Amino acid sequence: MSLLRADEASPVQSLEARLRRSHEAGEWWVRRQQDGWTPEDEQALAIWLAGDPQRRAAFESVQRSWRDAAELRHHFPQAYTHREKTRRASDRWMASPISRWVHVLRRLVHGGGSWARGPALSAGLAMAFLCMGLFGGYGWYRWAYLPQYTLSIATGPSELRSVQLPDGSRIDLNTRSTLQVRYYAQRREVLLDQGEAFFQVAPDADRPFTVDSGRSRVRVLGTAFNVRVGSPAMVVQVQQGRVAVRVDRVRSDTEALVMGPGAGVAIDNRTLAYRIVPTSASAVAEWRSGQLYFKQVPLREVARELSRYLGAPVSVDGDALGATTISGLLALREPERFLLALPSLIDARVEQMADGHWHITPL
Repeated sequence: MSLLRADEASPVQSLEARLRRSHEAGEWWVRRQQDGWTPEDEQALAIWLAGDPQRRAAFESVQRSWRDAAELRHHFPQAYTHREKTRRASDRWMASPISRWVHVLRRLVHGGGSWARGPALSAGLAMAFLCMGLFGGYGWYRWAYLPQYTLSIATGPSELRSVQLPDGSRIDLNTRSTLQVRYYAQRREVLLDQGEAFFQVAPDADRPFTVDSGRSRVRVLGTAFNVRVGSPAMVVQVQQGRVAVRVDRVRSDTEALVMGPGAGVAIDNRTLAYRIVPTSASAVAEWRSGQLYFKQVPLREVARELSRYLGAPVSVDGDALGATTISGLLALREPERFLLALPSLIDARVEQMADGHWHITPL
């Protein structure tokens, strides 16, 4: 019996690694073609490519395959027009061009002019099989890597919005938030660019649900959780179920943080350092009610929340005033009323500057 050294991989392991690289390369290539690709995404791709020389080879192979398929599509437009008109699901989508070439092969084998004689038969068969492979490969890439459902959502100042997705999942979006939804045959992806969203995810073990923001990723199968993106951190809080948070999704060697109800984590946007921020499950995504209740919260933190809902900076003059705790109910659609009522709660003056900036100073 032969033994492998620690630095050696079995043929099966090598094959699995190649398949994993090809799958990841395909995902990166297709995401790069979508709207919303950002310089941060390009940087993340560069980091992924630099992590292993074989990743670049896999990425270039995907590019070549797609180019070949596109060229074939240019030469056989009628076959593709027929295919796209009749496709209802991926198997029917792939069956249409293959059935065409089965018909071609049948004619070649049973006689069809000069192709059916001598060496020309082999050449004709080889060409037919090549076309079948390219058609099938292109179809598989379309099925696996191009989204079957997409949605872009954005909310304005003081706007809350709820969206029901085709699989029964639901997203509640807080004010000044933007996200993109992409559903593929084998996965469900959301990109949260800014703001805050609460997710109620319908279970589907065959299609994991992920939420990406920056270089971090939240992965779930069925749960309810909240994600907030802003400066200086991205915050994930779980209401029910379980999620796995990968602080740096670009690095596959990092372990995921598995969290249950009432658990939370804050991830620094720049350094990716994180800290655990436990909360009560009932307090997760409290904003969905249209109100926020502050209970003995420092004024500097209240000012930060007010800045978000006002859409204008709110500054507090002095450390002592900033540390003063207050309690009160903030109606998200009328944040100015809460701000103007502050002098009745604490000894402070509230002024709005000419540029729209709000300034809180001690009396």
